Amino acid sequence: MEKHLMTSILLGMAALTGCGGGDNVSGPTVPKLVANIAVPNASSPSFSFDIGYVEAGTYFLADRNNKAVDVVDTKSNTLVAQIPGPFTGAGATTNESGPDGIVGITGTSTIYVGDVGSVKVIDTAARKTVNTIAINTSGSRVDEGCYDPDDHLVMYASPGESPPFVTFVSTLTQKVVVTLPFNGSSGLEACTYDPASKSFLINNDGTTANPDGELDVIAASSAAAGNPSVGKSFALGKCAPTGIVLGPNNDVLVGCDPSAGDPLITLILDRTSGEIRASLPFGGVDQVGYDPASNRYFLPARHYVSSGIAAESGFSPQMAVIDGASRQLLFKIPVGTGAHSVAIDSTRGQVYVPFQGGATDFPNGGVSVFSTR
Repeated sequence: MEKHLMTSILLGMAALTGCGGGDNVSGPTVPKLVANIAVPNASSPSFSFDIGYVEAGTYFLADRNNKAVDVVDTKSNTLVAQIPGPFTGAGATTNESGPDGIVGITGTSTIYVGDVGSVKVIDTAARKTVNTIAINTSGSRVDEGCYDPDDHLVMYASPGESPPFVTFVSTLTQKVVVTLPFNGSSGLEACTYDPASKSFLINNDGTTANPDGELDVIAASSAAAGNPSVGKSFALGKCAPTGIVLGPNNDVLVGCDPSAGDPLITLILDRTSGEIRASLPFGGVDQVGYDPASNRYFLPARHYVSSGIAAESGFSPQMAVIDGASRQLLFKIPVGTGAHSVAIDSTRGQVYVPFQGGATDFPNGGVSVFSTR
């Protein structure tokens, strides 16, 4: 009797271990493809898109082919509108194209959208642009941004400038407050606001000290006072950081798109100390997302290769699903060509991943919808 009981316990422990630390005792469930949403003019030229954002049952996507912000109802998963900027559209290079980063002011009908040389302010209820905030650039895009609700500031990066810089905009006045140059930086990527430390966190492509990237921390109080500065920086090894998102347990996940020949990785750090808590064998990403309802991260990787070593070609795009509790890679799910943007509707349990046409299962440009579980 005792022997049988011990055997049952060991089998039970093995089953739990095999589930990879997921959030379900019976084993983590695999997200499924729910739908592919067609977007007009997304086949030729190849679909050029950037950041996605979800607010109150609506998914917004920066769509350069149509020089608009696409509006998708997440209940029916249908494209219901396209809001003009006017935006620059798909230019000769990504750095000369817009719209780009979308920042939503949570709980309102206002979104900010980066464009070449400006940030557009859109009233999503009226579905129109209500203001244009000029950003002094040399003809390059205002890229990704993030929102500080405590100080009513939006921070946007201009990565194509020399030197790259960020611009802080007041959401109360919709005017530029101050800029911060990143002297010696090779470029800037995604940012996020940490309400615990009241700081902006931004991925820096490279510096003399950290040529393959670092995570820079800017106290929001310094920006609000008109004198922003980088208070501390965390080395990221051979990451080449791109996307960033806050997770549970004071974690921050940094997506990486390493140079050819370097291992594909994803990093999870303690956002206070910069200690690396996990390094996962997956990379080639841009925007990343976290879903608090399922406690999972979602990382579409347009530059993923099965060898695990970054390359210049031969991509087989996949979306990683990472467990927020165990920090383990749960699944890799095929996604369409060029998939690098992600937004999550936690209420409906859906993940939005736009793609370019070309792949067998994703022949035309559009937006894939996956379940979170």
